[in-house]
Amino acid sequence: MTDRHRIVSRSVEFRSTATESDGRTLEGYASVWNQATEIDSYEGKFVEQVARGAFVKTLAEGRPILQYDHGRDPRTGTCPIGVFKSLQEDPHGLHVVARLFANQTVEPIIEAIREQAITGMSFRFKVLRDEWRDRNGKLVRGDEMYRLLSEPGERGPLQRTIREVQLFECGPVVSPAYSGTSVGVRSLIEANTIPVQVARRRLALHNQDW
Repeated sequence: MTDRHRIVSRSVEFRSTATESDGRTLEGYASVWNQATEIDSYEGKFVEQVARGAFVKTLAEGRPILQYDHGRDPRTGTCPIGVFKSLQEDPHGLHVVARLFANQTVEPIIEAIREQAITGMSFRFKVLRDEWRDRNGKLVRGDEMYRLLSEPGERGPLQRTIREVQLFECGPVVSPAYSGTSVGVRSLIEANTIPVQVARRRLALHNQDW
């Protein structure tokens, strides 16, 4: 069973694109097109990238919920910690602007982000359409894909391109970061998690008046 059948998540660092700061606005790129990322999961090892257009349909259907630690933190629970003001694809990637609420529950999260104790953001989604190829560019489908994921041989690692997703929820997360990699989670619907390696982008806060 591949990601197409599961709700999964990817943790990333979030790179700020703004210059002023009041500590309550997140802005940057949550996903960058065609950026190869090595994934080591229960399915096997493969290289993954996101194609431009993957978020178009899901964003037209509605904006995801902004939560802290996927709603698992006992202080915030599943209550949103802010709202997304803008999510849109551009030539570089998925550009995101969000505003965090100003209240006593969210303030510790803002402080942790400001002090760079939290530098990650995670997105929960389901893959609706993808494409798998071997290292030589040959299209791989069905049972052959499962076999090559577990026993890639000279044709591996497989190259996966995500072309359409259904986006549910995203927000800041506590995830350990190591030199050259960060630790993310591949979550099942029942919230079981399995670590994966993911590309990193920085989560940062800055000023924006709305």
